[in-house]
Amino acid sequence: MADSYSTAERKFLAPARKLLRAVFAPGVRALIALHVAPNAVSFAQVPLAGIVIALMPAYPRLAFGAFVGALALDGVDGALARATQRATKFGALFDQYCDHAREVIVIAGLAWHGALHPFLAGVYGVTYPGFNLTLYLCNRYGVPLPFAIKSYLVVYPALFVYLWFDVRVLDLAVALSLAFMLAAIGVGLHRLARAMDAL
Repeated sequence: MADSYSTAERKFLAPARKLLRAVFAPGVRALIALHVAPNAVSFAQVPLAGIVIALMPAYPRLAFGAFVGALALDGVDGALARATQRATKFGALFDQYCDHAREVIVIAGLAWHGALHPFLAGVYGVTYPGFNLTLYLCNRYGVPLPFAIKSYLVVYPALFVYLWFDVRVLDLAVALSLAFMLAAIGVGLHRLARAMDAL
């Protein structure tokens, strides 16, 4: 299966999607009634990331709410696509582009507002897409990573603590997330070298 999930993460994917389908059902029905395309929902994350940045200095808790809203859209788009039988390979790819744009825009905004060291933000902006590409390629070539620690487990809690309580631990969280992602990229490239050379 060609996606950007580790083997461990995939074990929780089906139950998580089932739960989210139930949570997002009213919103999905409303979007169906309004004839909103799944790709439009995916793209809505991008301007919402800009709103997160705009709200950060004066309204940090609203900014966090907008960030959670962007994450929710990332779940709604797939639920909408499946509910309307409009799930496509291109839609899944476009969703990934929008997810990455949201992530990098928010990280850049944190650096712009002085909440995150610019060097860490720059390295994260390159590493995050490379990490997900490595997971995708490992799955595509049949050598999935058994385990990968994603940024939502490390960076998102630190973002919450910063925006809600003004406690600055983002440098540490992003550095830790980078270490986990770079380690996974290293393991993934090692596995890919053997798998691709065997073809």
